[in-house]
Amino acid sequence: MIKVGIIGINGIVGQTMRKCLLKIKNIEIKEFTRADPLTDMDIAVLCTDNADSVKLIPALEGKAGFIVDMSSEFRQKDGVPLVIPEINPQTITKDTKLIASPNCTVTPLVMALDALRKVYTPKEIFFCSYQALSGGGKKLLEEAAKPASIYYKNCVPQIGSILDTGYSSEELKTVLEARKILNMPNLTVYPHTVRVFVDNSHSLGVTIKAEQEFDLQKVKQLLSSYAGIIYGENIFTPKEVSGKDEVFICRLRADMYDKKIIHFFTTMDNILKGAALNGAQIVEYIIKAGLV
Repeated sequence: MIKVGIIGINGIVGQTMRKCLLKIKNIEIKEFTRADPLTDMDIAVLCTDNADSVKLIPALEGKAGFIVDMSSEFRQKDGVPLVIPEINPQTITKDTKLIASPNCTVTPLVMALDALRKVYTPKEIFFCSYQALSGGGKKLLEEAAKPASIYYKNCVPQIGSILDTGYSSEELKTVLEARKILNMPNLTVYPHTVRVFVDNSHSLGVTIKAEQEFDLQKVKQLLSSYAGIIYGENIFTPKEVSGKDEVFICRLRADMYDKKIIHFFTTMDNILKGAALNGAQIVEYIIKAGLV
């Protein structure tokens, strides 16, 4: 039996990670809070914040063969693959000790781009996110329920800290992570991230400009045939996709002025594919690839 440890079991992601890992055969799940002493395991999954992840990495030296980190701390570190298994699992090798799972906002964006780049070459990406409260954890869900909170029945155009450039830290993450996951260092991304009064499931309004003119039927085919994406002519909303594994895409349309531009709406459960499910899929890949 392969031993998989979840560290940070009490959080929303930790609890969801357990449910996802239970679907993988021939593993033994070990559960730890942030304060528990650590025992030996084959794969450690850190469902922790940045500060805890930094402390846990050296503590796991000699105790875990692989570490899958759900925080943002190591996503841009050289030598640490940033992995979405549908896109770049090959970046994990037997010598990879630390693997990062990406920001929940970037996941639906890069999965759609990866589907399209089989035919098209993305040039510029514009998006506005509509990010659910669950992305901020239990504390934000509790805070937003109070009428005095800025988040109560509101949209707040700031997620994370505001940087010297005027961009938020969340916006910068999406740019850098999209480039790394897709291995497209020169990809131009124009982000705007917004927290909305929705309990669960992040959404994005996306505009893509490519080097070639788009054929909508070909685009629909590419999206519909991509593992992990559900494309529909009907409307998908955060409420109905909550609890589902896939990325949902709708409202696909050609631009009115430029045939090299398309627009669409995408939504997905940010705790599942945006976090826990993606981490569990990384664990599953490590096992199925015979790396452990």
